[in-house]
Order: sequence, then C-alpha cells, then structure tokens
Amino acid sequence: MKRTQRNKEFLKQLFEEVAKIKKMRPNEMHTISINANYGHYEIMIHGDDAKKKMHRPIEIMGEIHHLFVSPGQLRTYPSSKQSMANLKDTVIARGLTVHLHDPLGDGKHLEHRSDGNGMDAKEFINLAGEVGEKLIWEARHNDKMSLEAYHIIQQDIIKALKEHKRRALEYVS
Repeated sequence: MKRTQRNKEFLKQLFEEVAKIKKMRPNEMHTISINANYGHYEIMIHGDDAKKKMHRPIEIMGEIHHLFVSPGQLRTYPSSKQSMANLKDTVIARGLTVHLHDPLGDGKHLEHRSDGNGMDAKEFINLAGEVGEKLIWEARHNDKMSLEAYHIIQQDIIKALKEHKRRALEYVS
C-alpha cells in the first residue's frame, strides 16, 4: 500500500470499501468480520455523538498468523538482511492475538486501556538470545509495537477488501 493511502483515515477507507456501513447513523454500531492475508479480524465501529462531531471509535480484535520482531521494528516477513543472517537478532511471534481500540477511528491513535489493549502471542521463537527477551517484552508492552501492528492490520484489511472482497468479507452487521 502506498504511503499516501496510509495517511488517509482508516475509517474512511472502510466506508469506501464496505457498502453497508457507508450510511451509518450517529448512534449505530457495526461489526465486520474479515479474513485477510495475515490474519482474521473482527472490527467493531461504534456510534458517535453527532452533537460533538467526534470520529467513530474502532475496536479491532483478531489473530495474526505470525510477525517478525527485530530491534525497532515489527514486520510481516523478514527483511532480506535478516534472511541472509539466518534470522539472527529476530524473534518470531506466532499466533498473535490483538485487541486494539482506536478512539478517533483515524488509524493513527490507540487508546491506553487497562483491559488488555495491545497484542500477545501464543508462542515466541527467540533467535536473538538476550536481546530477544527485551524484544518479547517490548512486543507485549510497548505502545509503539502495538501501533505498528495496527498499521499492519489496517493495510492487510484494506488490501484484502480491494483485491478480493467476496472472499475477505465474511460478515457485516
């Protein structure tokens, strides 16, 4: 996905791709279930207060098959440098569960909540030694890593809807 498309608000992109939610009323809530390339997601678009002209909050729950964690970045596939080095300094996170809450729906902000906002993996394969332990902690607790995962999920959802909507879109209510 091009960088200019990523800057466009995530919610607006969803409205463009899913016909049923284009004309949401202010207090309606919709749930969308999407099966994409990197995982399966359930998106809840909450109603807003029309008087305050607020954005619609988005909540995403789902599972990502795997991600590669290295110092300072989170990727869906390893870089060529990592591949050439046999994934040295890399942690593979498998079976990630995500629960992210975007209070504005713009795709750029995550709300800090005590009810498990973020991501965790069923299994971490540490190929980085002691550095890997720090990477695992950051993947679980660092807001920057959660935001990177959110951007990966956004790209995955929009790409799936644009390229193969019939297979990707499972449920809209």
